[in-house]
Amino acid sequence: MKSLTHEELGRLVLAAGADGLMFRVMFNHGLRVSEVIALTDANVVDGHLVVQRLKGSRKTTQPLLADEQELLTMKGRFFPMSRWTVRRRMQELSVPTGIAQHLLHPHVLKHTCGRLGYKGGMGVPDIVAYLGHVNAGNSLKYMESTEGEAAAAFAAAVGK
Repeated sequence: MKSLTHEELGRLVLAAGADGLMFRVMFNHGLRVSEVIALTDANVVDGHLVVQRLKGSRKTTQPLLADEQELLTMKGRFFPMSRWTVRRRMQELSVPTGIAQHLLHPHVLKHTCGRLGYKGGMGVPDIVAYLGHVNAGNSLKYMESTEGEAAAAFAAAVGK
């Protein structure tokens, strides 16, 4: 499973400029690209982001975080662009961020949300609820190590 580190996520959001808010919202709520580009002011209710998840997932209601409070003042469609435009904008950030291009696709932000949540202490039931999964098995993928994490664990285990 491909995900970003905290540090890579920070570089991406910083380099994204005006698109940084969209990337933060995708990460903060584990949204798919189709879900984030469909957001409007109707999705913000009493300081919460209410999203009917796609692909058979559940509806989620999550508090807006401090770094996305500007959504409270926005009207209409928040991020009026296509899925392909979002992907292209992420790909363009590979060079200025130093993040490998194969990691810069919109779904990596959902994976990063689940992975960093798990590494930060969220249990599988919490990840299931937060991401709106119907099948808990879909959340188990966030427990998988990246190749880099596995290599570091091996090196530590064998003293190299």
